[in-house]
Amino acid sequence: MINWFGFASVCEVDVDSKVKGKVGVEVLPVDEGHVPASLNVYWLYTIGSGSKHKELAYDFIRFAVSRQSDKLLTLEGGIGCRISTWKDEEINRVIPYYHQLEQLHEGAKSLPQKNNWAAIAAIINQMVLNAIHSEIPNEILLKGAQAQIDLIDK
Repeated sequence: MINWFGFASVCEVDVDSKVKGKVGVEVLPVDEGHVPASLNVYWLYTIGSGSKHKELAYDFIRFAVSRQSDKLLTLEGGIGCRISTWKDEEINRVIPYYHQLEQLHEGAKSLPQKNNWAAIAAIINQMVLNAIHSEIPNEILLKGAQAQIDLIDK
């Protein structure tokens, strides 16, 4: 999966996890001289221009994005976004690969802003399922999925 880091890290902090200690994270393979890609998606805290409680909202945002809150969010199964969290010794004892987030973000990209993205994602999803459940070589699966995407993405 491309940067489903949150699912990996929750496996380490969920008390009911059956895979704790058995999950890893790695960059995608890439040709020499290229930066591996990773998915970059964030939730944003915002204050509406018409807010009647801007100062209170801003106080909450400052609290929510603080060093302590980011660390707590991570230990509770969320994704901390601060570099201090990614490098935190306690976090990396609990989630041994958390420090890799910084490396993964070097090649981070956002999802394409396309009206037909849901259809493209469905093709990619089917290709992944075919890779898991068939003996069809990956090169053929990739070429077939790309041909389908090319048909709808003109």
